[in-house]
Amino acid sequence: MKDDEKILSQFDLRQFLTYRLSKLQNALNAQAGHVLASHGDITLTEWRILYILRSMSTATMSQIVKESRLDKAQISRAIKGLVDKGLIASVQDERDQRRQLLSATAEGRALKEKILPIMMRRQEAMTEGLTQAEIDTFIKVLDQLDETALRREF
Repeated sequence: MKDDEKILSQFDLRQFLTYRLSKLQNALNAQAGHVLASHGDITLTEWRILYILRSMSTATMSQIVKESRLDKAQISRAIKGLVDKGLIASVQDERDQRRQLLSATAEGRALKEKILPIMMRRQEAMTEGLTQAEIDTFIKVLDQLDETALRREF
């Protein structure tokens, strides 16, 4: 057995950061999906788009994709769903006919304001029992992992 194979055979999958982060992400997404479906009948991706539009007021799909780092097709389907539900408006950009400018409607802003306190309580529950120093360290680690995730060569 080669040295690399020996090391890998002794390595528990639960020790891989990517495995643990993926499991955590799946659990948190399921939790958020349940909360959003029961309080607003929207998906997690739709919620993220509404929240992004909160800070940008008007955005293109490309800007939302860049900000969220979600799949373009997933964002496109969610935008269609939000438009169909009357939660966002889509108008053609006069300067570039290929682009649509997206903005939250009054209904979309009202739904976001209704759900935001619930999502903030969820956020607080996740950090309950952690010191500010632990939270700061965790954010620093996430930032470093985020940068590493952009690399393509190893």
